[in-house]
Amino acid sequence: MNKVNATADVRELLIDLEQQRCRAMMDADIDRLRQLLHHDLTHVHAKGQVDGYDSYFSTGGFNVTYTRLERADLEVRVMGGSALMTGRQLLVGVRKNGTGTVTIDSRVMQVWIKEGERWQQLAFQTTPTEMRIT
Repeated sequence: MNKVNATADVRELLIDLEQQRCRAMMDADIDRLRQLLHHDLTHVHAKGQVDGYDSYFSTGGFNVTYTRLERADLEVRVMGGSALMTGRQLLVGVRKNGTGTVTIDSRVMQVWIKEGERWQQLAFQTTPTEMRIT
């Protein structure tokens, strides 16, 4: 396999892993998320709070029940054992405390790294272009 095909295969794999991450969020599949996210994770939320791996799972993004999570316009740049993924994300979640539904349309940047044979998300940054609570 030549380098161009190998890079295309990695791009496809990472987009699939991102779809798995979104599905795991929708299904509240913590075990799958723990596999996809790196132990040195830095996750920057839409309101600017920052979580590491442990805090992400204890408080992070789990104060809502996700009803919609879609990615679009994904671009992946592979650089050896790391990759930069950018694109749009539309997230809709019902707050578990009963204070409404949150809709966030944003631009997202992620860093994925490969250790051994496994790719994991190392960093996530979301920047809202529109955010509303109903």
